[in-house]
Amino acid sequence: MTGSQLAEQIRAIGNDVPIVLMSGYAGATLAARALAVGAMEVLSKPLVARDIAHSLEGALRRGTPP
Repeated sequence: MTGSQLAEQIRAIGNDVPIVLMSGYAGATLAARALAVGAMEVLSKPLVARDIAHSLEGALRRGTPP
């Protein structure tokens, strides 16, 4: 199962979980698909802990998508 598929399955259950995906192959198409199924953000590898922390903090502050 891909991250986008997982995000889609989570959204099918409920809309109360902030989702941040990370990929080593992130491109515009993958990011658009992930955002369309409910991910709040898609991070591209490589990244550092600060990038992950900033993204997670933002997702938790914003809550879930409408």
